[in-house]
Amino acid sequence: MAGAGEVERTDYTPKSSFADDLRVLRAMWFGSVSGDSHQDQLESFYNKQAHLYDQYRHRMLHGRKPLMMNMPVKKGCVWVDLGGGTASNVEFFGKSVMTDWFKSVHVVDLTPSLVRVAKKRVEDNNWGGKVNIILGDATDPNLEGLPPSGSCDVVSISYAVTMIPNWRDVLKNAHRLLKPGGHICVCDFTVDRDSQWGISKTFWKYLFSTDHIYLSEEHIETLQSMFDQTRLEVNYGTFPYVPFFLKCPYYAYIGQKK
Repeated sequence: MAGAGEVERTDYTPKSSFADDLRVLRAMWFGSVSGDSHQDQLESFYNKQAHLYDQYRHRMLHGRKPLMMNMPVKKGCVWVDLGGGTASNVEFFGKSVMTDWFKSVHVVDLTPSLVRVAKKRVEDNNWGGKVNIILGDATDPNLEGLPPSGSCDVVSISYAVTMIPNWRDVLKNAHRLLKPGGHICVCDFTVDRDSQWGISKTFWKYLFSTDHIYLSEEHIETLQSMFDQTRLEVNYGTFPYVPFFLKCPYYAYIGQKK
């Protein structure tokens, strides 16, 4: 329950079945990434698992919960979720998104199959008129449907920075969208020079790179150079059906536009 004067949040934990998990694992392990453009490559990877994306991924994307549970929200909030996939982050605010806590919510993703799931979610939850789903490049400052520069209270990017080749451009776009004092909220996989052995860094970097996901210490460092940090959590998370001792670092970062 939210305290007085606080936005109400919900711990979003979609249920899954073993059969559903097998379908996702089959798509992840045996699916091929193909296509000339970044969008085509993403679609080739997700199109057979998009409808099951959230049920499986919420058990491995451990940074989302602390990010959404601590994301600063004030009444009349304009929120942009870049690389927002199926719009599952909005579920954390499902009881409050249609109230005066939010003026508008804009979810941007480049993958058509994930955007279709996001649009169905908006329809099923009657979020129309408040939650806007945009198919497009999160690095594009001229993308149609985005709010004007300097008008947003919050921009979030969850588990997308590592998948965007020109990742610095998405951070620049977030900075452009935010009003002075607005907050950026980012979570993703990472490597941690303070607590991680070199062989572990090499292992996770290589493993993720086979799916075109690129881990780097530079992501957090760049965020810290662009924004005033207000919160940083670095922890280790497990993966479904993977031995518990194989844990990868993740982070949840909140900063404020200077």
